Amino acid sequence: MLYEDLGQKQAIEQLVARFYERVYADHLLRPLFPSDRRQVEQAQTRFLIQLTGGPKQYESYDERMNLAMIHRLLPITEVHAIRWIELMTMTIEETISDSEAATRLIERLRIGALNVLRICDAHQNR
Repeated sequence: MLYEDLGQKQAIEQLVARFYERVYADHLLRPLFPSDRRQVEQAQTRFLIQLTGGPKQYESYDERMNLAMIHRLLPITEVHAIRWIELMTMTIEETISDSEAATRLIERLRIGALNVLRICDAHQNR
């Protein structure tokens, strides 16, 4: 299972912390994120744990707040999605020691980022 191959919760928390150091220092992505970085990191950690096959994280949360609902009103463009993927890829390659697991995670997140972009495009073009 990918969750175990990545190093479980501790590795995901380290990945997320390093990733958001980059995001919050990035001139392109920073304006898309709220000032409460801690809350963003917690949500991303829960998401990645569940995405990779770890314990369910969202049972006590509002199911209407899925990935599409969270991002649909943000002004995300292709440039933002590409930059997000670039920063995430760099961070995964630096923090995950199992290169095969890292590659699998990058591919899952690349697909997810492109899906979010399609959702945002569809919503903005209404």
